Amino acid sequence: MISSRLRFMAAITLALSSLFGISVGVVSAHAQYASSTPPANATVQSAPSIMQITYTQELADIHISILGPHGKEVTTAPVKFDLAQRHNASVTMGDDGPGVYTVLWHNVSGDDGDPNDGQFVFTVAGAAPSPAATTPAQPTTAQPRTTTQTQTPAAAAPVCIDNGVRTPGINDARVDTYCKREILREKYAGQIDVVTFNEALADGEGFESALADAMADFQMEQAQKKH
Repeated sequence: MISSRLRFMAAITLALSSLFGISVGVVSAHAQYASSTPPANATVQSAPSIMQITYTQELADIHISILGPHGKEVTTAPVKFDLAQRHNASVTMGDDGPGVYTVLWHNVSGDDGDPNDGQFVFTVAGAAPSPAATTPAQPTTAQPRTTTQTQTPAAAAPVCIDNGVRTPGINDARVDTYCKREILREKYAGQIDVVTFNEALADGEGFESALADAMADFQMEQAQKKH
């Protein structure tokens, strides 16, 4: 568990970096997402037959699951390592039509055995629709006008607004903006150590790994308070 003093200094550093927009480099012991084909958040015209992902460390183990726009699992075979370059992994996939595809991965670093997980998306635009055949305009018959009353919608509750600005260094699409992280921090309030959760994400961990670390630290802190 990270010492209280180190947590305090890390929290101050993260707060200052958020306030002034300073990029803070953190040494990571995890195999993080580096790049992929198609790239994260890219738009392609057709679904690829192979998804290839490169990580920052060599891999000892990895699982990749790709969900199509309709929630269908589209991976069609087990993941393969590039034996000559074990930073690379690839998996074959099928076509679920146009829309957003979600890539979820969980790996184990070959350098130190640390697990990590993450998620990113890409979009398949699909073929452009063919022009519709034009037909002669038909005369329209005037219809009597009716008056309807519209109800004013109730004011929406205040919500977090970050305009979709992604946080540099976080590749997991579930936590890559401040508002996404804030929703999760509120959801797990009283169950996690927030500082540990923030530090783990800043260290390049995916959502599940960061959540597990934060829950473990919270439980350890509660046990210490009872003694």
